[in-house]
Amino acid sequence: MPKITETPAVDTSNKTDSPQQEIPDKKLGKPRSTRNFMPIIMIWLLCLLAMPIFAQFEGSVSFGAQYSDNVFQLSEYDFDRFDAQHPNLEYARTTDDLTLKTQVDLVYPLRYKWYRFEPSLTASLSQNISNTDKWRRDILARIAVKRYYWDFKLLYGYYPHSYVKDYVDTNGSGELENYSYSRNLYRADLNVKPLAKTTLRANFRYEEYFYNQHFTEYDGDAKTTGLGIRQNFPLFILDASYQYRIFDNWNKEPAHHNSSYESNIYTASIRLKEMPLDDSKKSPARWHPSLSYSFEERFYQTKDTWNGGRIDKIYSTTAGINFKINNNWNILLDYSHHLRNIESTNASIRRLKPYSENRIQAMAKYHF
Repeated sequence: MPKITETPAVDTSNKTDSPQQEIPDKKLGKPRSTRNFMPIIMIWLLCLLAMPIFAQFEGSVSFGAQYSDNVFQLSEYDFDRFDAQHPNLEYARTTDDLTLKTQVDLVYPLRYKWYRFEPSLTASLSQNISNTDKWRRDILARIAVKRYYWDFKLLYGYYPHSYVKDYVDTNGSGELENYSYSRNLYRADLNVKPLAKTTLRANFRYEEYFYNQHFTEYDGDAKTTGLGIRQNFPLFILDASYQYRIFDNWNKEPAHHNSSYESNIYTASIRLKEMPLDDSKKSPARWHPSLSYSFEERFYQTKDTWNGGRIDKIYSTTAGINFKINNNWNILLDYSHHLRNIESTNASIRRLKPYSENRIQAMAKYHF
């Protein structure tokens, strides 16, 4: 079987650990990126403006909040150190936190013969209330080509700032420093309907991670290939997928704790069909519940004493309810639980890396 490694901090969920110790609040070093995303976004906007005038914009605005009871994904050992006011946990003002979120989606659909084209942009912003270093400003540009029996999408995403926690900079200042990174995402998706109620899915994703000036030794890239199936039943919809992921830590120096890994990711979800919110036939309000589960097994590829032989088992479960109030408004409520168990010969890894986190989220979306 492949071996899995945990790569430093990755977006809600492909997060990576890094150095052995953690740190107090300091100013972030600017994440390094080899690409400037602005030219790409400007080209996308010019393409949108050049579209035929008979097409029109569609879009939505979402806003809401998410509560986490373990915002830094601390282990039980670190919770004890936080309670004891250990200096390596001084960066955490609180271990739980509330995150305010906003997202804007713009789509410019148009048709050409039997094809539907959908260039679109998505901008997402989030800000934590107590731990203010945790903020995000992300942007996605995509193009979709659709027909009845298939659709194809290309996507580019730029994530300029993702802050994980503080660690001791063992290769530089020797002090606690913000551990943050920027990320480039390139993705392609293909969906095919061989049968009226069956959809086969395939995707490929390539990501680049650039850590700030204190932790450049954790720079790397990830390649993920996925296959899935969606089956539409009279009362519900089932989804299942498998993904194979390889993270390659570019720094191969023997003194560095290499974080390269390979992982298997399994996901499954069920969503009930929309149901009336009340018995009134005149009311447009409808709702549907959903449940999803994912399991990732990461095998670290290094033989060093820190990550050598390490296996992470990461479980995520999400239950949600979506309320469609009318043609313009949706409200989403969900709860998710995230758990990471560790198998390792290193006692420090077993003590520092496991965690459990609960999240509760409420979002409202307005379609225009």
